[in-house]
Amino acid sequence: MNYSQLKAWMRADPRSCPQCYVMAHAGGAKYSVEVEVEVKHELEPLRSDQTGEVMQFDHVGQVGEKLKALGIEEGVLRLMDPYDEFATGGEPGCREDMPIRF
Repeated sequence: MNYSQLKAWMRADPRSCPQCYVMAHAGGAKYSVEVEVEVKHELEPLRSDQTGEVMQFDHVGQVGEKLKALGIEEGVLRLMDPYDEFATGGEPGCREDMPIRF
């Protein structure tokens, strides 16, 4: 989802705030934001309007600044370990979700 699409969504109906997940992968130095689209129940990464690339952030504070500008004040920090040796199937075995406020 492009940043401008999320901005238009929040402008249209601020009460229907989508669930936003701040993704942190084990061993990664960057954070990304994925937005859950309620209609499809899928996660879509937040993309830059200029480049179309997935937006990356150096720390959670930067994520908060970007989302608070849209009126989004809380989300879920999702820590994932794609290298979990006990994972079965296609899902990473180690996945921790933590509610956060921006």
